[in-house]
Amino acid sequence: MPLKPDKTVAKTPNKATAKTQASPAAKSDGKGRPTPTRKQAEAAHKRPLGGAGGRPKANLTKEQQKAERAKARERWDLAMKNGDERYLPARDKGPVKRWTRDYIDSRRSLGEYIVFLALGSLILLFFLIQLAPVVASVVMLSLYVVLIAVVIDAIIRGRKLKKALVAKFGEDRLPRGSVWYGINRSLQMRRSRMPNPQVKRGEYPS
Repeated sequence: MPLKPDKTVAKTPNKATAKTQASPAAKSDGKGRPTPTRKQAEAAHKRPLGGAGGRPKANLTKEQQKAERAKARERWDLAMKNGDERYLPARDKGPVKRWTRDYIDSRRSLGEYIVFLALGSLILLFFLIQLAPVVASVVMLSLYVVLIAVVIDAIIRGRKLKKALVAKFGEDRLPRGSVWYGINRSLQMRRSRMPNPQVKRGEYPS
């Protein structure tokens, strides 16, 4: 005799039961804690402008701001005029970079005079291009020759510098870009080099 299907219908939980089952964690942001308000999030991200444990710079008096500027100028002078390692930029720090600067500053290079040569040539061209075109062409050609000579001098100087650095410190201890650092310095006028030269002409580093 076939069995009759069970007509019992599962009871649907009422609204009171659903409210009881809903816990505060279910309404959270999924991390077991309620979502912080916008005001709380902004307060958590605030940091003092004056550094850890310091006062914001906006709260400094004029005298304190003046003292801070004086300290910054003093650190700049120590770094750029005296080569103080404590305040030098990262690109100028280290014994290799210091030795490279002394190596370049103790020697003359054609590149440090290129500004004067180029300026003089332009002045001559300005006056000669109408009065003596042939002479102006010679001056222009001479300027190109000088530029090529500067490039050749920089290449030779870079090779000599690399050989000297490897002999002094070893190839594995040379920071990346040390040779280009020296070449770039050799192309600058001596008075405009930063940090300032610490050796005279002919005072070759050991």
